[in-house]
Amino acid sequence: MNILMIAGEVAPYAKTGGLGEVMAALPKAVRRLGHDVRVFMPRYGTIDRQTYPLVPIGKTTNLVVGGEKTPISFSASILAQEVPIYFLESAVYFPPDQATIYDSKRGNLPFYAFNLSVFRLLETLDWVPDIIHVHDWHAGLIPNIIKYLPASSPFAGIATVETIHNSAYVAIADQWAIPEAERDCGEGLPPTDLSKVKYINFLKRGIVNADIVTTVSEQYAKELVIPGTSHGLSEALIPRLRTFFGIRNGVDYSYWNPMFDHHLPVNYDYEIMHRKYDNKRALQHRLNLPILDVPILGMNSRITEQKGFSLILKIFDKLMEKGVQLVVVGDATSGSSYVEFLTEKMKLYPNQVSFRPYSEELGSLVYAGSDIFLMPSLFEPSGLGQLVSLRYGTIPVVRRTGGLADTISDYNPRNHTGNGFVFDEYTGTALAEAIWRALDLWDQKDKWWNLMQHGMALSYSWEIPAKKYVRIYKAALKEKAGASWSIPKRW
Repeated sequence: MNILMIAGEVAPYAKTGGLGEVMAALPKAVRRLGHDVRVFMPRYGTIDRQTYPLVPIGKTTNLVVGGEKTPISFSASILAQEVPIYFLESAVYFPPDQATIYDSKRGNLPFYAFNLSVFRLLETLDWVPDIIHVHDWHAGLIPNIIKYLPASSPFAGIATVETIHNSAYVAIADQWAIPEAERDCGEGLPPTDLSKVKYINFLKRGIVNADIVTTVSEQYAKELVIPGTSHGLSEALIPRLRTFFGIRNGVDYSYWNPMFDHHLPVNYDYEIMHRKYDNKRALQHRLNLPILDVPILGMNSRITEQKGFSLILKIFDKLMEKGVQLVVVGDATSGSSYVEFLTEKMKLYPNQVSFRPYSEELGSLVYAGSDIFLMPSLFEPSGLGQLVSLRYGTIPVVRRTGGLADTISDYNPRNHTGNGFVFDEYTGTALAEAIWRALDLWDQKDKWWNLMQHGMALSYSWEIPAKKYVRIYKAALKEKAGASWSIPKRW
């Protein structure tokens, strides 16, 4: 099949979270199954042309947005030396001097234009995909537009798949600030009146109009049809239950692999696992923590409520009483109360607490140097950190939600099953109990060592998820044609 994947983030060009990681790996995995996979994204000003040289393709053309013509062009590169990736070049909508990927002041208009540009790209390439797979909200208008194309259009036969990566983000505009009477229902063609663009719910339009909708774990799919945990999307998803599926994200082990991770001072795998402790000492040294044989609890994530930081605050003093070291690597919006808290506690507990902004090097070192990886998320559509931590021999402590529930099973001390420590209620007490259980096992070195080896030997690669997506694409083509098909809900 010919498959075009469209996303707002693709690592290493642009990444703020898991979406960029998925888009760096999934296209490769599907291409290796024998399909012509290509990727499209905006060319942000944050993409360094010297680091990532892009080749112009085609000629400058005009994009009509709200009745006005704007010059645009396209460029190309090769993602991971395997997958063609194309970029929208627009000085108007994605100016080269813009210092961030997203600009809330400019609202939805840049991505409205990005969606319209897809058809200009296909004309430039003289290539018509069988499938357009849109990821998250950034290209949610594409299924909407294609659904209403006249039969004479060369693009009318394209089947569409929408994947929800995080229901909390449906557009740049804050949907909850929109007056209820103006909120987007997702029906009909997208508005052409530019004064209405600020009201568009891109993700809902993708959900309502795509041939098939997926999300990034089976458990998250269940949570998204519950009004209280869907961020307002359940009303669009419930009518789509027949064509809505959860597919767990994978891990790109060519990148996340302690044996080949060039950020680590010492490489290792499960057969030479003792080398992991050299990285633990390196982490302590790097962060000016005393080099002691105490448990290190690591966090490597965005500093947000979603990631469970309010629970960390609630148990912080009790955690310090346990004599552990807590290492947090991540970024947050300016003025974050969590950043202020962590900065203050780092001063009060200089031998136990270290907080640093995210970098790839520190992120890898946290995975390799920590003993326990904390992911007490309020919600977690799929989650990558818990899977990476397993491969690095760091035991995850997670809340049973979304992809965490699908991948981490609670350790049972009676029969030594499970691969981490799991809690259910979103409370500090529940998190503390799970951490205390992990610390008790950490003191039992032989059992802890066996749990580490078990986790490192598990595989959550992209091989199986990629095959499932191919099956989804074939089903989308049949759905588009009105033919019958079936996929079991648990597969």
